[in-house]
Amino acid sequence: MMLLSEDKKSPEEDMSLGAACIFLRGGKNITRQLADDEIDELRDAFNEFDKDKDGLISCKDLGNLMRTMGYMPTEMELIELSQNINMNLGGRVDFEDFVELMTPKLLAETAGMIGMKELKDAFKEFDVDGDGEITTEELRSAMTKLMGEHMNRREIDAIVKEADDNGDGTVDFEEFVRMMSGQ
Repeated sequence: MMLLSEDKKSPEEDMSLGAACIFLRGGKNITRQLADDEIDELRDAFNEFDKDKDGLISCKDLGNLMRTMGYMPTEMELIELSQNINMNLGGRVDFEDFVELMTPKLLAETAGMIGMKELKDAFKEFDVDGDGEITTEELRSAMTKLMGEHMNRREIDAIVKEADDNGDGTVDFEEFVRMMSGQ
């Protein structure tokens, strides 16, 4: 796995790329590496666009690939990318170059997000009996234990009811994730 804490461009090179392009600026202050599942996601997407399976994609395909992944590069960003790719990479991008281009954007998007491990750990704190569901009693107990908050039954029932999408009277992990992410 590559290290992501280094910015390979000098300040002069960085300025010549234009201020608009996060894909080319590289990752300043990146403090973590991509997780395996993030790299797998990039690999799957890359392979989808590598039609001839030669391990390379064109500039045009790169723009389309970025769009299918939910990134909406501006026309200026795509022009800057294609110029950079044509000059430095022979007009085509291999998987490593693609990861290097996408890493700053991916990390910038996920910087404030809670990871799946943290969500699972938090869920376990509430799911006292470990059955995969949080009941109103477990929620009341956890709120008291973890936060020192004593809530009445109506308040607890309201929280469970709001998060309980399938109407079974409990909160499963999927519902918990949606509740925690505010969706």
